[in-house]
Amino acid sequence: MQPATRLAILGGGEEELNLLSEFHRTAGIEIIGIYDRDPRALAMEIAEIIGVPTFCDDSFLPVFTGADYIIVTEKRKSFEREITLLTRERKKIINPSEAVNYLASGQAGGAEEGGDEAYQWPLHLEEALKYLNRITDRERLLKWLLEISVGAVGASAGSIMLYSEHAEELYIAYATGLSSGVIQKTRQKIGTGIAGKVAETMEARLLEDIVDTPLYREGRERQKIKSAISAPLDHEGKLLGVINISTNEGEKGLTRNDVETIEMLAGKITPILEQHLRIDSHEIREIEFQIRGYLETLFHKDIGFHDKFTYLSSYLAEKLGADTVTVYTATDEGDWLILGGSDQQLTIGSQATRIHCIKGSLARAYLSREEVIMTEVRHEIGMKFKPQEGGITSVYIPLVHTEPLGVIHFEFSSRDRIERFFRMKDTLRFQVGFFTYSQLRELRQSRRMDSLEDLSSITPVLVTMKDIKSRITHLPVLLSSLVKASMGSMHHSTPRGWEESYYHFPGEEPEKSLYREYDQEMLERVIARWEPIALSFMPAEVDMSEEPPIHHSIIAYPLFSSDDTKCVYIGYNKMPASPLDSSIFGRYEMELLGKVGEILVPLLAEGEEGMKGEGYMNFADLLKSNQKMLIERIRDEIERAERYHHSFTVTLFKINGLKEILEADYKNGLGLINELSLGIRTQVRKTDYFSWIESDLFGVLSLESYQRIGFLEERLSGYIRKVLSGTSIADPETCYPVSGYALFPGTQETPADLIREAKSRIDKQLKI
Repeated sequence: MQPATRLAILGGGEEELNLLSEFHRTAGIEIIGIYDRDPRALAMEIAEIIGVPTFCDDSFLPVFTGADYIIVTEKRKSFEREITLLTRERKKIINPSEAVNYLASGQAGGAEEGGDEAYQWPLHLEEALKYLNRITDRERLLKWLLEISVGAVGASAGSIMLYSEHAEELYIAYATGLSSGVIQKTRQKIGTGIAGKVAETMEARLLEDIVDTPLYREGRERQKIKSAISAPLDHEGKLLGVINISTNEGEKGLTRNDVETIEMLAGKITPILEQHLRIDSHEIREIEFQIRGYLETLFHKDIGFHDKFTYLSSYLAEKLGADTVTVYTATDEGDWLILGGSDQQLTIGSQATRIHCIKGSLARAYLSREEVIMTEVRHEIGMKFKPQEGGITSVYIPLVHTEPLGVIHFEFSSRDRIERFFRMKDTLRFQVGFFTYSQLRELRQSRRMDSLEDLSSITPVLVTMKDIKSRITHLPVLLSSLVKASMGSMHHSTPRGWEESYYHFPGEEPEKSLYREYDQEMLERVIARWEPIALSFMPAEVDMSEEPPIHHSIIAYPLFSSDDTKCVYIGYNKMPASPLDSSIFGRYEMELLGKVGEILVPLLAEGEEGMKGEGYMNFADLLKSNQKMLIERIRDEIERAERYHHSFTVTLFKINGLKEILEADYKNGLGLINELSLGIRTQVRKTDYFSWIESDLFGVLSLESYQRIGFLEERLSGYIRKVLSGTSIADPETCYPVSGYALFPGTQETPADLIREAKSRIDKQLKI
């Protein structure tokens, strides 16, 4: 029986631990000791656990002299003294690659007297590859696979190129004899260049006399290559990559026999490589699952819009190994984007940079909905390389979910990282796209809720005003606030002439006349066609033949028209609440003003009604629009609750006796309602929706939990009692608040049923 080969290891770091794990309990090999000056080194502690002798002083020398081979890593300078002592004992000191070579050929440190290394190599190949199956680190695996191949044919250098299915190109995964810049930046499209042709045809290729061929000399980093072999790495018909082997001037030239050897080795290597890539796929699935869990957690965090995307960008950069990650989100203004978040830039508050997508890679990805991949590299034929350090690959991925949502931008300097990213980008695009969709939907929903609440408050405010002139005076303020206009005007025609009111118009000449003349022109345009107008103007960057308008955006809306009266609102210069909102007026503002028109018809009709009887009925009729908006808002919240699995409550407050006050003293009754309406809006939370829906009834849609809804009822009831006690027209004995609620999800499923359930609880309390 052949005696075991005795190995000793100098060093106790992570790389030495890998050697320990590879050779421990391997048939025919005995590790007789491991040495490091630090007894707490990782490999030293593991060696002690598994029973391998450890040394941290000169006591190692007598033991190590009994070793057949002593392995030391590239950190030889750390052990110069120890190596000197061992050299005196004439011991063979080898590096890790030479140790693997020994396992394959029975030799160490190169060819010995016993025969030709290239000839003996295949005899022990299966034994060597068995150990390589244990390696989980890709770079170390590729390094040793390449060294086996280079040693098998007596070559001096080589590279293993892997195939990227997504980019349809080859990239250098590991190489010897090339600078890191060339390794990082070299890309080879399938069908172009030597390696690309080999990948396309799946046939090995031998290149001879390269030194004397101008085609291969020009622009190449290694000028002394004499011959080379390029062979495909494929597993069951699937291309994994290409292996390249070369020799220099003064070395033996590669032959057809060497091509056969490399082809044989490629057949042995590819199962190991395919298994490693398959294990890598499991790791990718795990990362995708972790990102999904993080997105779910992030969605429920009570932080701002930009904070969420900043956290997301930082998380993705760390998880994917990207140099930078930036998310650009869509706005309501077509080809404009904003900076949602970035791991490199902090967005303060609700403000963010707006980007006009009219050209460039970002615009192409967003408007054309196509991925854009850019790499700092030049594709060249043959074996020419462009040496340049610090290659960066930029990837722009459009985010789409029923509509364009934005673009996520990645930058990678690591080729392994970008390749792994390509294998998971489709899943990532869907996950981040849906998250972005949910965030934008939440913001739009919040904006819509605010607008509906503003609409519902218009009626109580206007009906308390004693005449049409007062209403006309206040309408520009109310409507400009509703559509977020910085200036506004109201024009109301009667048989007696036009009544006009202005909000935030200049009060000094000549600006006053200039603005009002322009406003009059817009009014005439609307009256001529009786259609809404929404215009926007880009700032002039070049000389124009005509002077540009004095406003960047305008909306002119005909609110209503009858036989003897007309009403038109004109708003100027939209002020978006956040960068996500459109900076110009459009369809959304027109829809809001259309609902305002329905409210204003009875309020501005010529011939004022008495302040009792029929006037009271007009107020009740006006509140029907508020009822519709509340139902619409509840319907939206039901949809959100079913999608995101949260609950909400609809709470109604009836002020018993208020209807009788309106019948007895309509004017003061409306004043009381207006006071209550304005005050209640300060008592509810910002996320709550409040609306007065009947003459003595208002509703609050709240996201508060069922356990906390009692606090809301108590808070609002206390406020109402306080207001009622301070007025002379309300008797606390007969005029008081009663509340009832309905919970979703619960026994009811529609907005009407939820309102009906809340009303039934009120009725039960009134009967007690």
